[in-house]
Order: sequence, then structure tokens, then C-alpha cells
Amino acid sequence: MRQKYKCSGPVSTIVKTTAKTAIEVINTCIMALNSVYLRNNQQKIVAMPEKIVTLATLTYMRAQLLCAMLESNGIECFMTNINRIKETAGGVNVRILEKDVEKAVKIFKDFREAYGVNKEQAIEYMRSVRRILVPVDFTKHAENAAYYALKIAAAFKAEIKLINAYLDPAGAPQTYLESYTYQLNIDKIIREIEEETEKSLRSLADRLQDEIDAKGLKGTQVTYDLFKGNAVDAILNQAREYKPALIIMGTRGSKLEGLRSFGSITARLLEKSKIPVLAVPQDYDASEFDFPKRVLYATNFDKTDYSVIRRLASFVKPFNAKIYCVHATLDEDDLIDEAEMKSIKNYLTDHMVELNVECGILETADIQQGMENFIQEKKIDVLAVTTHRRNFLEKLFKPSLTRKFLFQTRIPLLVFQALP
Repeated sequence: MRQKYKCSGPVSTIVKTTAKTAIEVINTCIMALNSVYLRNNQQKIVAMPEKIVTLATLTYMRAQLLCAMLESNGIECFMTNINRIKETAGGVNVRILEKDVEKAVKIFKDFREAYGVNKEQAIEYMRSVRRILVPVDFTKHAENAAYYALKIAAAFKAEIKLINAYLDPAGAPQTYLESYTYQLNIDKIIREIEEETEKSLRSLADRLQDEIDAKGLKGTQVTYDLFKGNAVDAILNQAREYKPALIIMGTRGSKLEGLRSFGSITARLLEKSKIPVLAVPQDYDASEFDFPKRVLYATNFDKTDYSVIRRLASFVKPFNAKIYCVHATLDEDDLIDEAEMKSIKNYLTDHMVELNVECGILETADIQQGMENFIQEKKIDVLAVTTHRRNFLEKLFKPSLTRKFLFQTRIPLLVFQALP
């Protein structure tokens, strides 16, 4: 159901749309046209969703395997009718974008052969998208994020990989005398750093594994690795090799010098990572974490919204969560915004009818405060955004408040890189 929200105080209230007179409609149209011109002096065009087709109708298990194979080959897909009895014949539809049909059909043929001859091969594809990468720096809030990751992994029966990157002390500038003395002990120092880091990683992995064993969580396991070098580069390189479905990390870390601040690492990673990043704030208590039941997707009406919503739907699927798709605006009764939101709603009605989603426009005098009030009022568990434009967060939350909002929010922030 599409809603209109208006923020006029500490909380937002739902406002029912009232009928307008002919004069009001004309005036509104004129104002809307003027606003179109003022938006960077360019015509704003309502983003049109790409056409979706059904590739196959399979049992639940086979649909999962096929989706895993398609995604591992770079083809976006999602399942519908998943609420039916899982193993009934022809119970689940596997749907893809029309532009991917030719490539998807070839993969589907390979899938049918693999499933009949070598089921393990198909299952391996599914495992490849059930991986979570968790960078840690051994602070309390980084460990908190690791426990949050464990609960997410349990829902997906996913594997967790803990990683840490440490700086090479040999790279620090030294005087000639210091350098000479330092080189005599450099191997010993590096070895001690590696041993201490590996000990800390193993300790955290063991504690997570103990919790997995104590709760009888099947299909979930923990591995770890350490790397020497720049943290952001190490995370991005490992993401390319490990191919996780998600990166989960804390938003704050070491309080030492700025270059080692985990907050700055998270910020740079959000800009560069092609894999979704779930940033867990330092004040979030993972011990109280249940599964997310209410997720807010903040849309800026971009053509990639449809892709991101499909990916978000896959993320919330195990939790039966409700998604609020909301656009925050300073303008009242903006016809362009209304048309954009209607397009999203129609798309969801046509292609994702099983998704529990509410679309709405948040009218507020302050975007930052309005979003925070909405999160509080609706008891949002996760805030999701997309980073199609480099300055998307600035546009969404105001330039001067972007970092404050990102690193002071008390709920996890799920950031998607928009697909090209």
C-alpha cells in the first residue's frame, strides 16, 4: 500500500490524500513543472523498470540451486511463489531480466545436466553465495559486529570468514640510525605481530564456533585469515577472491591514529565495495539482536531501485521482514515524486506480489531529522541505501550531516552498490 507521510514534529504521521479542486490541480502542475526545471536545470524522467520473465518453474530446492548458478554467473534473479509447499512439483518460479534470457537459458541447460549427473556441482554454486566476510580489528564493537554476522549467517546457513589486515612496520619512516637498528629486529617484530594477530583471530573464531555448537546451528561455520597491508585494499582483494554475498563490519574501531580508525575504513569501503556492506554501529547491542523485522529502504528515485529492491528482498526473505520503501522530500505534493513512487509500486505489484512492502513519500522540513523520526516511529531494524552516485548519501542526508548520520545511527546500515 502506498502511503504519504508528513513529518511535523518528533514523529511522522500518515496523511490521507484529499481531493483537489481543478484550480489546485493546475497550480500543482505548474509548481511541479517549475521544480523539474530547477532540479539542476534538467528534465527528470521517471525511471522505468526492466521487463522480467520467468525462466523456469521448479521445486524449492532446485529453484535455490538454479538461482545460485545464475547469480554466480552474474545474472540477477529471484524466486516467487516461495510460500507454497517446498517440494511440490512446479512450486517456485525463477525470474530474471528479459535482457539476460539468452545467457540464462544456456546456464539452465547446464544446470539440468549437472543436477541429474553431478548434484554436488550445483550445490557448490549455492554455497558460493552463502558466504559472509567479516573484517575485524579486535575491538569490542568489531567483535559485536562479528556476533551480529553470526546470527545473520545462521538464518542463511552461511559460512563466516573473519579477516584482519595489519600494517607492515617496515613501511614506517625512520632515521638512518633508527633504520639500521630497526632492520636487525624487523623479522622478529613482523613474526610477533603475525603470531599475536593470528592468536586473536583464532580466539574469536573459537568463541563464535562454540556458540554455533551450543545452539546447534547447522550449516554455519567460521574460518579466518590475516593479511599484511592496507586494510581497505586487503578487504577488497579478499572480497574478489572469496566472493562473499555480504560484508559485515563495525563502524568504529581502534581509537588510535586516524589512519587506523575503523570508522574511516568503513567509510572508504562503502564507497569502493561492489558487494553489499552491512555496517553495524558501535552502540548496537548484538546480544539483543533478533532477526530484522522492519527494513527501511531510502530511495532517491534512481533507475537502479528495482535491482536493489530485488536484492534487498533476497536478504530479508529468511526473516519475513516488512520493507518500507520511502522517499524523503522537502516538497509537498510533488507530482514527479508521486509518479516515481507509483512506478515502483506498480512494479512490486506486478512482479513481487509476495513481498511485504509499503511504499511512501516522507514530507519533512529536515531530511536528516525526518528520517531519524521515521526510523524511531516505525521501529526500523535496518536502514538500506544504494550508492549509485558518489554523493548519494550527501544528497540523502545533507552534506554536513552525512558522516554524523552514518556513524551515529543506532541501527545497522545496509549499503548496496548499484548494478550498472
